[in-house]
Amino acid sequence: MTKESNILNGSQGQVQKLPACVSVVGSSAALELLKNNFDQVNSDQLRLVDLAVDAEVPAEIVKEAEILVVEVDPSITSSLKRIEQIVRLRPHLPLVVGLRDASVSTVRTLLRQGVEDVASIPFQLDEMLDSAANAFENAVVEDEDVVELAPLIAVVKARGGEGATTVSTHLASHLLEWAPHDRGVCVIDLDIQAGAIASYLGVTPRRSLEDLLEAGYRLDSSVLRSIAVEREDGISVISAPFDIQPLEQVDVEQLLRVIELARKEYDFVVIDLPSNWTSWNLSTLVDASEILMVVELDISSLRQAKRWLELFNTVGVKASKVSVVVNRVEKKLFGSISLKDVKEALKRDVLVGLPNEGGKISTAQDQGLLYSEVQTKNKFDAEIAKLAEILCARLSEEQAT
Repeated sequence: MTKESNILNGSQGQVQKLPACVSVVGSSAALELLKNNFDQVNSDQLRLVDLAVDAEVPAEIVKEAEILVVEVDPSITSSLKRIEQIVRLRPHLPLVVGLRDASVSTVRTLLRQGVEDVASIPFQLDEMLDSAANAFENAVVEDEDVVELAPLIAVVKARGGEGATTVSTHLASHLLEWAPHDRGVCVIDLDIQAGAIASYLGVTPRRSLEDLLEAGYRLDSSVLRSIAVEREDGISVISAPFDIQPLEQVDVEQLLRVIELARKEYDFVVIDLPSNWTSWNLSTLVDASEILMVVELDISSLRQAKRWLELFNTVGVKASKVSVVVNRVEKKLFGSISLKDVKEALKRDVLVGLPNEGGKISTAQDQGLLYSEVQTKNKFDAEIAKLAEILCARLSEEQAT
């Protein structure tokens, strides 16, 4: 998209600046005033497309447009679907909708769907050009503000009850110390049938991941932020759905959009995954920066972890991304399995061994608190801090290469 300014003359002889060519799609009645002024405008700067309000906008017009102004009648379903169609084809296209006698609620709905501005019907040249310029300016700001995706850390478990959620929440707390842009850390609870992160962190969300998955093309940073609940320490939580959801009904594409958007909004994103594997949660691992497999020091846990690691290999998850965290380690003089044994058995680095604190951590979580908020200095928290430091060092090395 060019940023060079074109100059258009309005109906009253006023000079208006516009940064790109405008394509206007509308019915004959909607375009009537523009057609009367069309001789004042270079055809390379303004393109009029006469199209019935209930007809689909041709894909070639959407793809070629630099700024698109389109008439919509909210009372006609096929007309409203124009917005969904356009946003699907060109998510960042500067888009203005022309409405006749629109209600405030209709305008708000359209703005949530990705529309930048609204103009009245029939189109009047000056007003339409102002709206088009505003739309372009907003889109350019969005393009210029593109940021690198934040690291995505996936926490998985060999089997249920290994303490992966505890690792996720406490790790998020220490990642705050390494946040480079002070945008905080977001924890997304993808354990959609048994997620407990919101409870563990003492937040009471009004909406959940389910709302983001149902947002469709309305999903943007403001929607994400409105659903994520932020603790005082800077951890933001996107909770699991409130009602138990069938695992297979998750929209993979939409879920990946949610995660990508979170990675643009925060310094780190931590996802806590269920113990049952499906195509959608395996898809989240492919783009993960680091994957932590949480296990315990017993044969059953290690066997199950080995099975999952073999599955990860078959779906294209790089082995170099996967490391092991051993939870509930007890110091025994004659322990049957050591951290070294785990490394050799799973052929993965063991980053830390987290000490068994008995029921102390569970007691803190029952109160919606991190263990460090109950007991300031403890060995468990020290090892989690070490884990965060190791991960950040590895991420820095990866960025450098």
